[in-house]
Amino acid sequence: MAEQASPAAAIGLGKQAEWVRKTLLLNVLTLSSIVIGSFFLALMYLPIVDSHWVYKLIFVALIACCVVSFVLNRAGRVGLAAVLFTCSLTLAIFGVILFGVFEAAVVGWVVYYFLVPVLVAGMVVGARATFSFATLDALLIAVVTLAARRVLPYDPIYWSDDVLGVVIPAGVLCYVMAIVAWLYARSLDEALRQMAEQSQQLSAANEEIHAFSRSLEEKVAQRTRELRNFVSMVAHDLRNPLTVIRGIADLLLEEQAGDVDQRRNRHISMLATNVEHMLDLTDDLLEMSHLSAGNVEFDMEALPIQMVVEEVCAGFEARLAAKRLGLKVEVSPDLAPVWADHLRLTQVLNNLVANAYHYTPAGAIFVRARQVDSLVEVSVSDTGIGISAEDQKHLFQQFFRGEHEVVRKTKGAGLGLAISQAIVEAHGGQIWVESEVGQGSTFHFTVSVAPNPPPA
Repeated sequence: MAEQASPAAAIGLGKQAEWVRKTLLLNVLTLSSIVIGSFFLALMYLPIVDSHWVYKLIFVALIACCVVSFVLNRAGRVGLAAVLFTCSLTLAIFGVILFGVFEAAVVGWVVYYFLVPVLVAGMVVGARATFSFATLDALLIAVVTLAARRVLPYDPIYWSDDVLGVVIPAGVLCYVMAIVAWLYARSLDEALRQMAEQSQQLSAANEEIHAFSRSLEEKVAQRTRELRNFVSMVAHDLRNPLTVIRGIADLLLEEQAGDVDQRRNRHISMLATNVEHMLDLTDDLLEMSHLSAGNVEFDMEALPIQMVVEEVCAGFEARLAAKRLGLKVEVSPDLAPVWADHLRLTQVLNNLVANAYHYTPAGAIFVRARQVDSLVEVSVSDTGIGISAEDQKHLFQQFFRGEHEVVRKTKGAGLGLAISQAIVEAHGGQIWVESEVGQGSTFHFTVSVAPNPPPA
């Protein structure tokens, strides 16, 4: 039974995907910061660059914090690593700007660097954390502003344009970015909720489909069993009276003497022939029913395939001679014995040779056998009418008969090849056909070589 996905499960999957995204993004940010920080730190040590030791200390501390964050992130402590990285980035920016105020007595657009930690917090910490970092950055901007007020000479125009005109928009933008991150998180939660609802609807629909499919399979199986039982019952019930009728017809034929009442004699012969045909049909129906139900037991033994071929071909010699058809057998006497049921294997080969006999108006029939690895492949070829590509698709289906004129004139129920396929596959082999219209047909089937020594 298919399990329905709950909304909590769907949201859980969404959160897991978000956790993976944050982990990967934090790896990129920490590694990038380590590389960039190391590059600027190396520049500070060049003779042509005059940088204060405070800047070097700030960059060393930032690189160390980034390394620790990367290690924590790799260890699965994503939240702690994200907070540490964002805090270290915030404090590094604050240290650089504050020391610039005291050293160079300048406050300018560098204050906007405080927006970077807010953005990073929204990406790797969380939507609510952006408000905390926005407040922290606003406080740090206020500290920078107070420091500038104490260090810088007071000039109303400079103070309003170059100081307040920068720090106030920077503080406001920190909260604007926090609001944007919060709205993004809200939209993500809504998308997860909708995904959960759709997942639940799809799961319910999938369960209904499975239930309908199971019900349909049960009904089909039940109808198949009923049909198989019906066919078996009808075939069995038909066979008994037909056997009696055939016996009576044989007795009547034996009682006729000379040419007395030739018309009645001919009618009795027709009756006997048709009864024989109906008996063959009922036998095929019973055979197919038992094979489909798996009720047939096979008497397996090591069997020389040459013996089976000779037995079957001997039974067709008279009919082939009467129809002026040639017969050629190519079976090596050294061929390994096969592991098969004698009666059933004879039945398969008899069906194939009978089909070749019926559907070959002139020419010859060829029976061959060869060993292929651990299998013996037997083939029956003819020079008959051939089989169309469309008919080959349905050839081994029960009750199928081709549309060719010769096929329609030949008596049969279309069960011989289906029975042959069931027997071959029960032996663990395969059966197939190669044919072209007007070029004859070749039926192949395989059977396993007998093990040595054979099983008990």
